[in-house]
Amino acid sequence: MDLSTLVAQWSGKLPEGFVPPAILRRTTAPECSLKRCRRPAAVKKDGTFAHACQPCLDRRAASCRRRRAALAAEGGCRRCAYRKRLEGDFLCQRCRDDRDAERAQKRQDALDAAVIDEFAAQPDKVHRASDLDRGISPWNARRRKEPTAAYWSPLPDPEPREERGWAKSLWDDGWRYRRC
Repeated sequence: MDLSTLVAQWSGKLPEGFVPPAILRRTTAPECSLKRCRRPAAVKKDGTFAHACQPCLDRRAASCRRRRAALAAEGGCRRCAYRKRLEGDFLCQRCRDDRDAERAQKRQDALDAAVIDEFAAQPDKVHRASDLDRGISPWNARRRKEPTAAYWSPLPDPEPREERGWAKSLWDDGWRYRRC
């Protein structure tokens, strides 16, 4: 791999002197793909060619509409026309669930938009610094020191020094501290 190409991939910029390859577009429309039709294919909204000509596409769309209307008249769902309707309803269970999900999403989008608008309508405030600016939150902060039971309990009476027998060695009589 060329070094300039590698640098271009990493940086996301085209190397100097790069000439993009020419996009070869078809100038003549292909033939309609349906049998017994030799008309040129229709052009879609994005500029590409469809698989069939416009009259064939229109005929197929009308056929689909008639078929769906016939299926809905026989007791099919009014939305998809293929599954049986629920009792006393004009939609099948799947289409009803889809519609409910779409309505819930629309409702949530409206609530979100209202919250955003309400936030945008608030006047600008001076930022008040808090622990969150330093990355300290209630979830990662140190626990506060809690007083232990020793803090609350009263101190024991001090033991007289003479009675602290455990502090004197049995073999040491203090000869290091006496004058000769």
